[in-house]
Amino acid sequence: MRHWVLAALVVSFVGLAACTAPAPPVGDPPPSPSPTVVPPQPSEPGGTLEPCPGGDTARLTALTLNIHGGRTKVGVLDLERVAAELRAWDADVVLLQEVDRGRERSDLVAQAQWLGDRLGLDWAYGATRQLQPGTSGNAVLSRFPVVDTQLRSLPRLPGLLRRGLVQVTIDVDGREVDVISTHLDHVSPAARRAQAAAVASVVRRSDRPLLLGGDLNAESGLPPLNVLDRAGLADPWPVIGSGSGLTVPAADPQRRIDFVLADDSFVPLGSEVLISSISDHRAVRTAFELLPPDC
Repeated sequence: MRHWVLAALVVSFVGLAACTAPAPPVGDPPPSPSPTVVPPQPSEPGGTLEPCPGGDTARLTALTLNIHGGRTKVGVLDLERVAAELRAWDADVVLLQEVDRGRERSDLVAQAQWLGDRLGLDWAYGATRQLQPGTSGNAVLSRFPVVDTQLRSLPRLPGLLRRGLVQVTIDVDGREVDVISTHLDHVSPAARRAQAAAVASVVRRSDRPLLLGGDLNAESGLPPLNVLDRAGLADPWPVIGSGSGLTVPAADPQRRIDFVLADDSFVPLGSEVLISSISDHRAVRTAFELLPPDC
């Protein structure tokens, strides 16, 4: 039985101190003014836990963002601003899409590693597209230790971009949790359905609590979300979301295609959409309680 219920709990998000390690260089892009990033505000009244005799819960926050290769809407590379936004948003687990590695357009930087090092987070990267030179794909950054990483390709139709997912297992206070970052096809509904079905198969094979974040290029109620729901991943936004939840286009969003989904090992406490000064998407940030195993 799903534990998600409505109640009156205000969730406060605590800011993350800046990483003190020196930053590796990011090529030599033209200087830009220091970004002004507004930290997330407290959520509206949200969900709470039903009584659970099984022991202590753990709290964690998950955020998903398509970072657009670290390039602004006018094509200027500014990975430092991406790092500043992620630091201000203070998520424990960050699911990223359109992450470059070794591409000329992003000064040959391994962006997942650079962001992880910059923010003091564990990281994992999964290439989905092989380019000349470099790759593009999905990534996970985690405040919790990453203990395992698996990469999977997703089905595609001829002529469409390759898609995939990166799945990591993290250690949350001694308990293993699976986290997936993925990006489904933006052109073909048939390809999206097949890709969602492949993701659902991965979800069903996991015997651990599981979170998924990504740019699904589909709205709530459409087949990809329905397929993932039947695999046990629910969208907490209708229960706990603050505002409309629309994520694209970033300047004046009309659709909600970016999601943080969770199985019923988690209870959502609050969820919000955050404006990025870099990406053509808005970010989605959701706070959860991880229930004890026998709850």
